[in-house]
Amino acid sequence: MKLLTKYSLVNLIIMVAIFIVSSLLLYKFSQLILIREMNADLTGVQKKVQEYVKQHNAFPVGFPLDEEEVSYVSTGSHEITRTSELTRMFSQRENKMHNFMKLDFPLWFNKNWYKITIAKPIEGMHHLSRALITISISTLLLIILIWILLNSILLKRLWSPFYESMDIMRNFKLGETGSLVFPKTSTNEFSFMNGNLLLATEKAKQDYLLLKEFTENASHEMQTPLSIIRSKLDMMIQEEELSQKQSELAKEAYSSIKKLSGLNKSLLLLAKIENQQFDNKEKMNLTKKVEEKIEQFRELWQGSNIIITSVLHESTCFINPELLDILLNNLFSNASNHNIPGGFININLAKNKLMVSNSGSPTPLDETKLFTRFYKTPVNSNRNGLGLSIIKQIAKASGIDAVYQYTENTHSFIVSF
Repeated sequence: MKLLTKYSLVNLIIMVAIFIVSSLLLYKFSQLILIREMNADLTGVQKKVQEYVKQHNAFPVGFPLDEEEVSYVSTGSHEITRTSELTRMFSQRENKMHNFMKLDFPLWFNKNWYKITIAKPIEGMHHLSRALITISISTLLLIILIWILLNSILLKRLWSPFYESMDIMRNFKLGETGSLVFPKTSTNEFSFMNGNLLLATEKAKQDYLLLKEFTENASHEMQTPLSIIRSKLDMMIQEEELSQKQSELAKEAYSSIKKLSGLNKSLLLLAKIENQQFDNKEKMNLTKKVEEKIEQFRELWQGSNIIITSVLHESTCFINPELLDILLNNLFSNASNHNIPGGFININLAKNKLMVSNSGSPTPLDETKLFTRFYKTPVNSNRNGLGLSIIKQIAKASGIDAVYQYTENTHSFIVSF
């Protein structure tokens, strides 16, 4: 989850909580104010009734206030306690049940105590209260929504330099020359971040150049003595005066030198791929390249009595030509080296997928270690164990997918473009 989204979500939860609490408090306060006002009105009516009785020595008949309903009940010598409450009563005026605020108070008249009941409908006040609450809540909700919108826009603008810097870092490549240019910002934290990113990228470039130079020089310097040693061993093997024991030792040394030379080239290739030195991609005719590669390997396969079947459909892909050639070489070499005498290799090229299947070991390979460097099976321990690792690195660098499958004694490598 993005920081902006998380921040907005937390703010939204807080604002919703504030909105709910504020709405409840507003409703409660409105209710309290309504009851207080109704009690004040009923107290005023009480005073009018008491004054009327005092002046006319009689209860009011046909009370002039239309909203209030007044009743008189004699309680004899018993004086009731003054009380007020919300209740539902039948309204003579509306001819239906209504919510009323009722006030009961005692009154001494003609040597008897009376219970005077004054009831006033509160529907009108409730409607007014609900209208006020609705307006207040709507206003509060509108303020929250506007605040969230403005806050989101403001945060996006504030974080814009950060995302621009991240886009620059995402497109950063070690092989490029020139320094990165980060957006100018007045925010101290982002300026501090950009400064440190610039220092880190410059140091990474220097380290990369040193490593690249060391790798290339080391590989070049190693190849020269290896070539000399291999040449000398080749000449020694051809000497007739060598004993059988000496000849066998020379052949073993020659084989080891050849293996060391191949290992050196493979490691250098992996370093170049990981350092993104194969950036130029072209639209390649995959069908034509696979056909050419099959013809190159055909003699080897025939010499090993391996049966070849191929189904090739028209297919193209965007990839570095050199990497494509290495990828096909390794796929076909892997199918050859891990095969059995008289086995088979099936090559199936669909529109966006190449599958190379071969017979081999009756047990599946370890998928957790398969594409790691120097992974070897007991049957092929004389290999350097870098072929599949190179396939995986080429796939990663080219934006394609390479997976392994095993079904019914058949090992398959599938490359999806």
